[in-house]
Amino acid sequence: MTWATVSARGAKRWASGHPWIYRSDVEASPSTPGIVPVRDTRGKFLGQALCSPKSEIRLRLLERTETPIDGTWWRSQLERCRDRRSGIDANAWRAVHAEGDGLPALIVDRYDRWLVVQVLSAALETERAAIVA
Repeated sequence: MTWATVSARGAKRWASGHPWIYRSDVEASPSTPGIVPVRDTRGKFLGQALCSPKSEIRLRLLERTETPIDGTWWRSQLERCRDRRSGIDANAWRAVHAEGDGLPALIVDRYDRWLVVQVLSAALETERAAIVA
C-alpha cells in the first residue's frame, strides 16, 4: 500500500476541519493519481484522500476512517446527498456540492431527469466508473 505522508502543519489543517492539503505540506505521496491512506510524519493514520500528484492541492480528504472507499461507499455518500435535498421543489438544482458534501472535486447538477457530473481532479477521475454507477 502506498501512503501519503504530511507535515505537522498539514495534519493540523485536517484536524481543524480543512479538507485540503497543499503540495508544500506533503512529505511523500504516490506519483500516480488515486485514493491513498494518509499519515503524519510519526506514522499516525489521518484518513484517506484523493491524491493528485501534479496539483497544488495534492490531497483532498474523503474519509477519516479506514472504511474501504469502493462502490458501496460512493453509493452511500451520494444517497446521503440525495436524501439531504429530498424536499427541494424544483426541476433543477445542485445535487452534490463537492467539499460542502464531503465529496471534494465532485459536482453533480440535476436538470429535470438528467444529471450532469463534473469530476474536477485527476484523482477523482480514477473513481469515475464507481461514481457514475
